[in-house]
Amino acid sequence: SDKEKREKELEKKQQLERKTYKLVDETANGAPSLKLPENRWYILATAADLLWDHDQTRARGLFWDALNAVTLMALPAKNNNGSKATEKEKEQSQGLYFQVFSLRQSLLRQVARRDPSLALDMLRSSRQPVPETSNQHFPLPDDRDLEQQIATEAATSDPKRALQLARDSLAKGLSFRLLELLYRLNLKDGELGTKFAGEMIEKVRLANLGLDPYAGRLAISLLNYSRTPTVVPEGTPAAAVWRPLKLDEAQRRELTEMITNAALSGPANGNLLFDLSELMPEIEQFTPERVALLQRKLAGFNQTLSREQQVSLEYNSIFRNGTPEEMMTLANRASDNDRQWMQQQAVVMAVMRGRADALREFAINEIEDEGRRKSLLDQLDAEQIDYAVHKGNADELTKLLPRVRRKEERARAMVQIALVMEKKGNHDEALKLLDEAQAMIKTDFFSETHTNALLSLVAAYALVEPSKAFSLVERAIDRANDDVSKALLLDKIVSTGIVKKGEIRLQNSGVMPIDFAVFKYGKGVVALANADFERTKAAADRLERYELRLLARLMLAQSLLRG
Repeated sequence: SDKEKREKELEKKQQLERKTYKLVDETANGAPSLKLPENRWYILATAADLLWDHDQTRARGLFWDALNAVTLMALPAKNNNGSKATEKEKEQSQGLYFQVFSLRQSLLRQVARRDPSLALDMLRSSRQPVPETSNQHFPLPDDRDLEQQIATEAATSDPKRALQLARDSLAKGLSFRLLELLYRLNLKDGELGTKFAGEMIEKVRLANLGLDPYAGRLAISLLNYSRTPTVVPEGTPAAAVWRPLKLDEAQRRELTEMITNAALSGPANGNLLFDLSELMPEIEQFTPERVALLQRKLAGFNQTLSREQQVSLEYNSIFRNGTPEEMMTLANRASDNDRQWMQQQAVVMAVMRGRADALREFAINEIEDEGRRKSLLDQLDAEQIDYAVHKGNADELTKLLPRVRRKEERARAMVQIALVMEKKGNHDEALKLLDEAQAMIKTDFFSETHTNALLSLVAAYALVEPSKAFSLVERAIDRANDDVSKALLLDKIVSTGIVKKGEIRLQNSGVMPIDFAVFKYGKGVVALANADFERTKAAADRLERYELRLLARLMLAQSLLRG
């Protein structure tokens, strides 16, 4: 009966959940065997977060264990012989300080999403002395930054507590972190967000906007945040749409006057003048008599900018009001370092605004260099496929197929079309299309496009024909083991930075972060686990490197518990 089927499904789900929590617990128990403290904290913190809803006491203990792993990376003892620290000693101290600060930052933000009070307790128990710096104009981040970030994370679960933490932080001075805090708070509770914005305005009022870089940027941002968004990208979740600050006209006028006063009185700081063009609508509304004066001031200021700064100013203007083709024209004049990301931005603009065909025509007719032209067209293909996949638009994917140049990208589009077919009940057609796509994909982990296509194929087979997915996964892991062994051998000859003390660094070494991996391939992992949990777990354990096995186990658990 239907009732018996539902009960059987529920029992299966509960059994899978019990197995998954057991897997997380076993993985956490394996973390102390890792050599690197940064790897231990990452495994422990991820396991704690997964266990929080199941066993909060155990999760809290794991979070503290993760913090202890971080504090093991202590700063070297202070120089007690009375001599002044050398520049090399200062540089080493700052490097280690940044490393430990970054790990504490990641951990405390993760804890704050669960329990802000626990995060504050952990912050206070692990205070880090700020080392001496050779650059007095570049203050190092300190625990005040972390307090603000804890408040930012608390805004989602406890906005009233977040407001109190935000006020405590504001009382200690202005900082750019306040903007993210305000954004989160206003998104969760518009009334509290507007109240805190008013308190920020009072603090900014006491500062010298022409000299204080924080005050000027905050004033400009407050005005920007009070605008109603004119365009919301299609498909944006309602919870993610920016809620404008409810600043009244007097507050907006005061901010505009403060900014223009600072810009016109004496030598205002360059950051303020650089961002002033953003506010021309407010300046024309509240202080129209100053428009001509400000334009003259800006014209003179722009003459002092370097070529890179002028390109950046033009980029901001095109990003707000320009076309993808104008962005590409600007990219042609940019430096080699900036050209690639500007080109990618043009591609994203074109796809999101429905101008992909126009940009394709521009590339064919206007870009003479064949290598750059192919690169742009390949980027455009990939972005269009990603967008069509996001929208679940099989018709658009089918239309794209003939024009996609790279086989692996064409195969990735075919994989998504097959999933739509499977969903409609056309199993045989879907399987045939996946088999055709498989013939077009090489197992090449040094190629990002081939790897993406292979992993997409595995995820699709997991939903359509799990046995083929397992076969692919096991072969791919064997190949990955060989490639990792070669990479580690190479690292002994030429240091690549992916290994430290004989152990692969699980962060900042090219290893895909768990959250991103789950986002891209979690559905396929869940499908495999539902088909055969033990074989899926065995596939994770097939990895020869112990640290990678732990990471793969957590990806499996996170896919099941969060998917």
